[in-house]
Amino acid sequence: MGSARRSDLASARKEIAQLKQIKDALVESKQDYWAEQTDIQVSAVSAWMAYAEGKKAEAVKMMRSAADREDASEKHVAMENRLWPMRELLGDLLLAMHEPAPALKEYETSLQAARNRYRSFYGAAKAAEQLGDREMAKSYYQKLLTLCIHADTERPEQAEAKKYLAQER
Repeated sequence: MGSARRSDLASARKEIAQLKQIKDALVESKQDYWAEQTDIQVSAVSAWMAYAEGKKAEAVKMMRSAADREDASEKHVAMENRLWPMRELLGDLLLAMHEPAPALKEYETSLQAARNRYRSFYGAAKAAEQLGDREMAKSYYQKLLTLCIHADTERPEQAEAKKYLAQER
């Protein structure tokens, strides 16, 4: 995912090939749940690759499909705290495409299933900010900072949230 989001397409292609090998091995060993979860990851990485290649409509279609498939998949205790919820990634993609209204909707949907997610709070704040909804942006930035109240280091998103909130006073 990192390679695809950085537009390092050669590395992303290699990683997709590895994911497909893992998926095939899972199918062969009759671990259908994990094969499906791996295939969802392949779809997500492929979506970000399509975006990097300028195929925006295709990217959204693939990312939305990955999110829908994840939503429809059986919930497994090991997947309660996903590294990347697909709805959140769809929000990131839409935000990158300067589509804040649908991005905000996806972040909010993601937060219903995966509460208190740092990246979803940040993405929702950015989307609300781009939409000109100051109160909503303020609310999401405050939630982000509350989530990190005991952090021993500050990430760039926290500094950005503090700066935004300071301007809102």
